[in-house]
Amino acid sequence: MLLLDELAECNETTAVGFKNVTMNEPFFRGHFPSAPVMPGVLVMEALCQLVWLWSGHSGVVRMTGIKKLRFRRPTMPGDRLKLELELVERDQSNLSVKVVASVEGEPAVTGVLSFALE
Repeated sequence: MLLLDELAECNETTAVGFKNVTMNEPFFRGHFPSAPVMPGVLVMEALCQLVWLWSGHSGVVRMTGIKKLRFRRPTMPGDRLKLELELVERDQSNLSVKVVASVEGEPAVTGVLSFALE
């Protein structure tokens, strides 16, 4: 499932993308019917998709670590989720990035993610 709607900026050390969250998303049918909230794991998936596109790696990009991850606010229908990453460290087979997912400047998810480039 492709969650990233737009790759707005991309350079050697940073990237910015967007996810427009609509009520038509299939996951809202059961999460939760009377108070729809985007599952946190799907916010994480959108961030991982941004990392994969930014990395330029043609093979598998596998998450290997999560540090200081915080869910700070729910993501709901109508939100425009801004996804940002900043390079922390990279070598031939690994990378680490600081990530922020926010809505109108208010952080929804923050943390540091590590990946293996296979």
